[in-house]
Amino acid sequence: MVITKLLMVIGAHSWMRALACLAVVGSSSLAATAEDEAAAVAPTLACEIRYHFRERLEGVKADGKKFSAPAYEREALPQSTVAANGAQARLVQGRVAHLPYRFVIKFGGKSAGTLEVNILDDDGKPRHGYPQTIVHALAGAANPSRREFEIPVAPDLARTIEKKLLAKNQHLTQVQLVVESSP
Repeated sequence: MVITKLLMVIGAHSWMRALACLAVVGSSSLAATAEDEAAAVAPTLACEIRYHFRERLEGVKADGKKFSAPAYEREALPQSTVAANGAQARLVQGRVAHLPYRFVIKFGGKSAGTLEVNILDDDGKPRHGYPQTIVHALAGAANPSRREFEIPVAPDLARTIEKKLLAKNQHLTQVQLVVESSP
């Protein structure tokens, strides 16, 4: 509607009308280019650490259920950012309060759909089983927008987590890194 009014005002001069049309077409192609570039960047990643536990139930009969259903506490890693190296990739780097590890997660770095996960100790050395690279990471999974990675935890670290994070009678059963993507 604004364009129509502009053309009516300019209407007397056909060269002014043509110039106005070119300006409108040019600005809309710039907007489309920005949208195309945003779509080319890998989807946003949300990563969290999940501490799975069960609680020992007290006052239960001998033949009764001794442990609760599985539950978990979680700690979020920082939000993903666009990788600074110019590649169309998303990057998550950070730590959580209850683990002595640094997490580096990259999606779309080497090629579209590739997920790279690395868990480093305080010395900067990768934990056993890491880094892991998954090509077409979000295709073929039960939930195509989420991947889960088990984090091995030594018994002394598990006891520390139980003391600092979990309540009395709650016992750590597993620690996971969960990586979720959203468009």
